[in-house]
Amino acid sequence: MKHNPMTKETEAKLIDNTEKSIEYVSKAIDEVRGFLRKKEKAMEFLESHNINTENETFETMEKMLEYRLLIGIIFLDLASATRAHLNSKFTYEKLFSMRQIIVIINEGYKQIYNFVRRNKNGDLITKDRNKSFWHKDIRNVVTNSLPELTKEYDNLTQKLEEYFNDNFSSIKEQRVLFVHYDKVASKVYDMIVGLNVEQTFLKMSPFLGILTEMFRFTEKMTFIASIKERQKKEKANTNIEVMFDNLLAKVLSAKTDENEKKVNELLDMIKKSKQDLMEKIKSPNT
Repeated sequence: MKHNPMTKETEAKLIDNTEKSIEYVSKAIDEVRGFLRKKEKAMEFLESHNINTENETFETMEKMLEYRLLIGIIFLDLASATRAHLNSKFTYEKLFSMRQIIVIINEGYKQIYNFVRRNKNGDLITKDRNKSFWHKDIRNVVTNSLPELTKEYDNLTQKLEEYFNDNFSSIKEQRVLFVHYDKVASKVYDMIVGLNVEQTFLKMSPFLGILTEMFRFTEKMTFIASIKERQKKEKANTNIEVMFDNLLAKVLSAKTDENEKKVNELLDMIKKSKQDLMEKIKSPNT
């Protein structure tokens, strides 16, 4: 069985890039899953005590982390299939890895951004794309919570569009035969042995690039969202302190020689209440 191998230059780049990336991304998605487990346990505790668990910040963070996890898994699948190809002994093993890469690209893109199609009248049907993770969930997070990332989001969306236009006519046709086979087995055989390894990896390379950028983008989203939440909390704490200070000032302004003792007792009580509340708010265990 013959096949069209990749160039030595392409092979060397893939060996170096995939080895470094697999280690980094594997560790990163383990951390993401760990965080999501903690969040799940927290929600279970709150629900078991009949405490309202609706929280916009939690929901936003969960969407971002689930998306980061998805991107990481797709990236690792592609990198692992690539290394399986590079370490294969037999020609069919190499070709099978190529089939896996094409299927992963197709299914990964579908989960991320999905596809558009035209009906018999030539109208563009976008309902699947409009429900996609990238368009529906991540776009809503950026629009409503992280508008400063709109330009970067739009740039990544453009790259997704361009990748679809440049590569998917052949990928979708190959994917159908590679996943479902065909009663005319010779069609499947011819497509398998006709795979151009160099061209397949050249198709995969820009998709890996998009995944890498998205992985960094989700990290930036999470970081900025965390900063905003901390700033919101600090602002709320400041408002509480101001409220107590205003109350102290009002009580103090009403002090006279006749009521001095009672006012001082009231002032001490307000100061103690302020101190206790602020310590409770700032405590990491609350």
